[in-house]
Amino acid sequence: MTALLQTTLLSFLLIGWCAAKSRTCRIVYPERPNDAPKTAFLFDGKKSTAVHLPSMTLSEVIELPGGPLSLCMTRASVQDSKALPAAAPKVIIPENVMDFYLIILPDANNAELPIKLNLVDAGNGKLLAGQTLWYNFTNHRILAKLGTTDFQIPPLSRAISQAPTPASGYYLARFAYQENATAAPAPITEQSWWHDAASRHVGFMVDTGGKLPKIYYFRDFRMPGQDNDSEQAVETE
Repeated sequence: MTALLQTTLLSFLLIGWCAAKSRTCRIVYPERPNDAPKTAFLFDGKKSTAVHLPSMTLSEVIELPGGPLSLCMTRASVQDSKALPAAAPKVIIPENVMDFYLIILPDANNAELPIKLNLVDAGNGKLLAGQTLWYNFTNHRILAKLGTTDFQIPPLSRAISQAPTPASGYYLARFAYQENATAAPAPITEQSWWHDAASRHVGFMVDTGGKLPKIYYFRDFRMPGQDNDSEQAVETE
């Protein structure tokens, strides 16, 4: 093997190793209050990164360093850990968590930022293409018929639903709920939704102040070597 071929092969191996070791996350702030911050800075111990805190879509993909990590969110950029506000919302990222979401919830008692950071590990096969990670923020049991998949989720919990159809295409999404998890099931909605078999999804069930819960989800499409895509949330009315 020539020196040129050896160098080229080594370069490809290094590129592949770096890609496999990359750590990424996306942020979403479901049902963000109108007066809540829409942007912030994510401090990884060495540098601050400006990030969006979107409510109706996923954030851009955020690249982070490997190893054990303590992430803090601040109002302003921080360049030195000694200058980090004591009340900055924080979440610990274990070394083996390389692909995750940060789900943001309100925290009115935090003086730095009125939010709480919740880590969701989505890597190592925990959330696969075609599946949807659901969060039920209501006190009701949610029942669903998603294409060929029957699914239910208890109050104030999270669960993963399987692909509603084997390939990409439209499917019928039917949702119902049991008020306080005890009443007879009552319909919420019946809609035709698009399923992207190449994407993972994150969905939320939330109270609206009215009678029916609201249900919506985001598509998280990843293409190696390119920015990923996130559509505006699909939601019930």
